[in-house]
Amino acid sequence: MAALDAGMDGPSGVAAAVRECLAPLKVAQVSEPVVDYVLNGTGADILERLRELPRGAGMVAEPGGYHPADLTAAVTDLHPGWTRQEAEAARLTVYRTASADVLARFGQVLHAASSRAVEHGEPSWLLMLAHDVGRASTATDAADAADVRLRWTPDVVTEVARAGDAPGRSAVHATLSALLYADSHHWARSRHQMLRSDAGIAFLARHTDVLAEVVTGLEFYVRGFVAAECARSPEAHATLAAELAVDADAGVRAQALATLSQLDGRRQVDALRRHLRTAPPNRLSDAVAHLGDLGGVVAIEEALAGGDGDVTGDGGPLDPVRERLLRRAVFRVRVLRAAEAVVPLPPVLAPQGAGLAEELSTLRTLPPGSGQDADRAWQVAGGRSALLPDVRALRDARRAAGSADADRWVAELLVTRTNGRGRKVGATLTPEDAERWWPLFAERLDLADEYLDGGDGKRHRDEAAVDTTTMILTILERFPAAPEPLVPRLTSFALGANRHRLPARRVLGDHPGARAAARAALSDGDARTRSSAAEWLTELGEPGVVGPEPGWEFGAGVLPAPVRTLPASTLWWLDRFREQALDRGVPKDDVDRWLGLARPALRTAPDGGGPVVGRLGGPLLLPPDMPTPATVFEPDHRAEYQLIVTLDLAAIPPGATDLPLPPDGHVLLFSNVELEDERLSGTAVYVPAGTPVEEREVSLDYETYGYDSPEELDEALRHTDDLRLVPGVSLPSCPLDAETRAAHPHAETLQAVWSEQSDEGGEWQLGGYAYDFDGMGDPARESADQEPGENCSRPEDWVVLAQWVGVPMGILYWTINRRDLEVRRFDRVGVQMFANP
Repeated sequence: MAALDAGMDGPSGVAAAVRECLAPLKVAQVSEPVVDYVLNGTGADILERLRELPRGAGMVAEPGGYHPADLTAAVTDLHPGWTRQEAEAARLTVYRTASADVLARFGQVLHAASSRAVEHGEPSWLLMLAHDVGRASTATDAADAADVRLRWTPDVVTEVARAGDAPGRSAVHATLSALLYADSHHWARSRHQMLRSDAGIAFLARHTDVLAEVVTGLEFYVRGFVAAECARSPEAHATLAAELAVDADAGVRAQALATLSQLDGRRQVDALRRHLRTAPPNRLSDAVAHLGDLGGVVAIEEALAGGDGDVTGDGGPLDPVRERLLRRAVFRVRVLRAAEAVVPLPPVLAPQGAGLAEELSTLRTLPPGSGQDADRAWQVAGGRSALLPDVRALRDARRAAGSADADRWVAELLVTRTNGRGRKVGATLTPEDAERWWPLFAERLDLADEYLDGGDGKRHRDEAAVDTTTMILTILERFPAAPEPLVPRLTSFALGANRHRLPARRVLGDHPGARAAARAALSDGDARTRSSAAEWLTELGEPGVVGPEPGWEFGAGVLPAPVRTLPASTLWWLDRFREQALDRGVPKDDVDRWLGLARPALRTAPDGGGPVVGRLGGPLLLPPDMPTPATVFEPDHRAEYQLIVTLDLAAIPPGATDLPLPPDGHVLLFSNVELEDERLSGTAVYVPAGTPVEEREVSLDYETYGYDSPEELDEALRHTDDLRLVPGVSLPSCPLDAETRAAHPHAETLQAVWSEQSDEGGEWQLGGYAYDFDGMGDPARESADQEPGENCSRPEDWVVLAQWVGVPMGILYWTINRRDLEVRRFDRVGVQMFANP
């Protein structure tokens, strides 16, 4: 008990502190028996009384929570001088000085007084005690708090667990369960700090077998924490890290492999090879790739040959998925990595700027994994890869620092790092960006082949996925010529029916072998392969070949006719949506019926490209005889509307939207952007082509949302570039009506998948469905006036003319009845703004 006895203030000090902590129980007249139990262990039946949650129990169990003022006053009346602050100080005294048995009983009291039922797997009172120790000792800078943090090591928690017979297979098991457990009520950060101290690191190293038992039942983020902590004693935790390397969560797997990488190569191979015949194939690819990097291809070949006794399994036949995975790994090492340079490689381009060059030079002296400073420096360097004209310079620096996985580490920056807009680098890769990356992959075709598998590169389940197939095809397009070892695989992509066929064809160009395969597929393939081959050969100008109808890749009759003719770059999003919806378990027929709801639209591109279709802000140009749009209260009292955008209808191609727009002329969209109501003052005006116009002065007087004045809003609009729009496609995202929900039982999942399809464009959209805003409803349907009378209309008759994501935390919508649009009654447009300022 030496660890606990050090620094005791004496029994009288502990007793006084316990009484101060438990003073709120005086309100229910149970304080004294509870104090006796904590100090002396007598009257354990008082715990049953506490479980009835008498008044004041909550202040003991959760002192930091909300408690009514009258309860605090009642405690002060019964215990003069009591305050929350004094009670917290007393609690620190208990945690700093009390013996193990007193602490155990104090924890049991906290647990009994809590309003939360014991959850399955929760290590009960020991968790609540350790959690409260962490809370109390990190809520203040007082000296007592520092002493508590210094005292409470995992060894001390184990002594308390033993003294109180904490539930668990052993005191160590109970301790690790309590320190690692996390849920929405028990944030684990302060308890995890106990494991990150020197004493905690040593504790984990001594009890790695128990740690392995505990961690398997915990949440993925806790398993990831354990995988990272194993790196502090990698040799001791090699077996556990290898188990986590085939964890169900991709982020845990990545962290575990990073921990293993601190061991020598042979040790890593021995730790991982046992999983080759046993781990689920969908969790195995990272470990197999890591083995390939380590020179462990022999272990993979032995697994394919039947294993080697106790290490890799029973020697029985492999399931087809596992066998394909392992054989592909061997091919990557034996063929792709061993191949001579497949295309001419330029020399490594040096970084531009002396500062960056000096940084890389310094990194060469910092071996990864050699300490927090080195790891932080490499973390920063990875985030600056966009500044390098050739990422191989970063790779070379990491190699020089002693890393065995330098190529893979740099390649993975595409799926682990984000750009300035918070999106993964690989998700927004442009052809210009790809110039910096292609030489690395030309040297490591095996890595390119891995990314062709299409794994989304997620390292955390809350991260947006990266379409790595699209990403690597963009990089392969920068190769001077198609890499010969990948031609067969690229040809299979080119003859497919999904979105990847088009970039794969661009990579292949007019490769004679690929073209011959396409000719053969005209007669030898199935119907979809024949259609793909015909489409491809038509693109190549093959005589006598007729391409399929647009939209063939989705199946006959799936897409509406106006959508089928959209550009391939637009249909790309529908293909990706379909793939991810199927992955979520939505039946194919239901996905296809949902695709039948798609509408064409025009929208702003992420880079602002596309043809000019309008001008934002003033000047306001109207026919001389047309009054300025306004709400007229009296003949001499008008509230004029602000011009937001002027659209040139002649610049909008026919069929670009699903709206019956006039073929030419201009539409002017007005709105006074204010927060008074969802329904805004505004309208639309149609000016036929050739109509003489004049510039009109406008007198605006309203409180502008997001701007100091209407004039400031107009100035901001005028200084924006011309409105440029590109083809887009739209699916329902707003809350649905009952009829649509009944017809599409998987609508909620389908809408969730569609909401994830984002390229950061779409500030403006013409036509299509309304963007959802916080589930506030469909502005088009809500525009309908269903009261009997002249203006009565059905919700389904209304459409979105335009929408603008141009105000802080809000969207403006201009909606119109389709019949009014057909007869050019733009004056009947409704304007709404959904906002959450």
